[in-house]
Amino acid sequence: MRGLIPGPSFFSLSGLEQLRAYVQMRQPSTPHCHLLGYRATQVSSGSAVLSLPISPWFEIQDGFVDLTAIAELSVYLAAATAAPPATLVRTVTLSLRYLRPCTVDDESVIARSRILHAGSSFTTAETLIEDSLGRAVAHATGSTLTAPIDPPPPPLSHPLDERIEEPVYASPAPSRRSVPSSLQGTALAPAGALLGMDTVEASATRAVTTMPATEWFCNTHREVEAGIAATQGTVTAALVHPYLLDSNQRAVTFETSTSFLGTAMPDGRPLTSTATVTTRKDDIFIIEGDSVDADGQQILVARGTLMARPRRSRGSSRPSNRVLLTVLFTDVVGSTERAREVGDKRWRELLDEHNALVRRQINSHAGREVKTTGDGFLVTFDSPSRAVACARAIRAGVERFGLEIRAGIHTGECELVGSDVAGLAVHVASRVQSAAQPGEILVSSTVRDLVAGSDLKLTDRGVFELKGLTGQWPLLSVNGDE
Repeated sequence: MRGLIPGPSFFSLSGLEQLRAYVQMRQPSTPHCHLLGYRATQVSSGSAVLSLPISPWFEIQDGFVDLTAIAELSVYLAAATAAPPATLVRTVTLSLRYLRPCTVDDESVIARSRILHAGSSFTTAETLIEDSLGRAVAHATGSTLTAPIDPPPPPLSHPLDERIEEPVYASPAPSRRSVPSSLQGTALAPAGALLGMDTVEASATRAVTTMPATEWFCNTHREVEAGIAATQGTVTAALVHPYLLDSNQRAVTFETSTSFLGTAMPDGRPLTSTATVTTRKDDIFIIEGDSVDADGQQILVARGTLMARPRRSRGSSRPSNRVLLTVLFTDVVGSTERAREVGDKRWRELLDEHNALVRRQINSHAGREVKTTGDGFLVTFDSPSRAVACARAIRAGVERFGLEIRAGIHTGECELVGSDVAGLAVHVASRVQSAAQPGEILVSSTVRDLVAGSDLKLTDRGVFELKGLTGQWPLLSVNGDE
């Protein structure tokens, strides 16, 4: 297991304070986060944004990806932003509707959730899930139960006001590893293999699986995340598809509805999921299921509506590998003059110190160094708030070397070309950086919109014409550290 399940004192904070600690990297990521690879990129009162790279490990059948886990988590996070200190938030219902099939070719999704109604005990929230091109993929609504923690948690022994550095592991997170060829085409693989599932029974009317309840499935509490238990049910239901469909057909899920009746402890004992085909009318069929823990206690009941559709080619419709990223360009101001002032030897030492500091901050803020650009860097992030935080940390850090930087940040679709990135978003970020004054971090209006509701303070710098780009571009300056 990787990551940290927080101790009891963490819950003396309000739900919003807890989530901000994760977004601002003042609290280590949870095991659940390491397993699936998602990031909470923005939280504010009543809303949350999650980013999830789509991994081949998430495939269930025919390239389809199940979004239950990310939908449940997104609903939970929005509801948690309204939770007072010393309370426990649990998802009790989730209704997920697919607007179009999500496949491994979608590369990444963003889930934006908001509270619809918050009561003293129950909160209802909705989430819209979009792919990397901004197309709506799924919509979900869910309800959560808020209850006081008994006994109340102790207060924190120290404030969570310092950024932490995540451990560096020798191997990638599970969902970022290569899927072995031996798993391709098997009934449970790859999604079932990621969760450690085993098939007990599979036929045209019923399927049964087991899955060990491990700490990998824990989020903020020492219990199996509701979305993981529901995902086991989805994978179990998929086992009946080959028995129901012709070889030239595939099953498309319209809607799933899940009620969470209890929780499972991460004690390593099996969770058993059963799926039963209850209705079949022409090409539409309904599958119902439930999950029980090792003591026979029911954890959830679920129902899904599916349709048999003609099988299509698995060939990707995209000619290239594209993904939504936040791009950061940095550059040392007046490097030529400074090198002339201090001499080549000292300048090389300063540049080495600068590069080491920048790389520490990139690692600390979960960025990816693409390449150096002379005395600057090109870096990508899955979160605009992390990119801004990294740029601010670099700006503050290089001051002790007597250096100034200028930085530009933009979020958009990028083309992955080996270890490099290309596309309009990269070009825009470069031009935004070129417009920055010494010591300034400029961001595009796209970044402004994505971090709306955060604590970040921006100053409008007006509308710019950027070289090589059509139209006028509103740019904003990131204020200094408060």
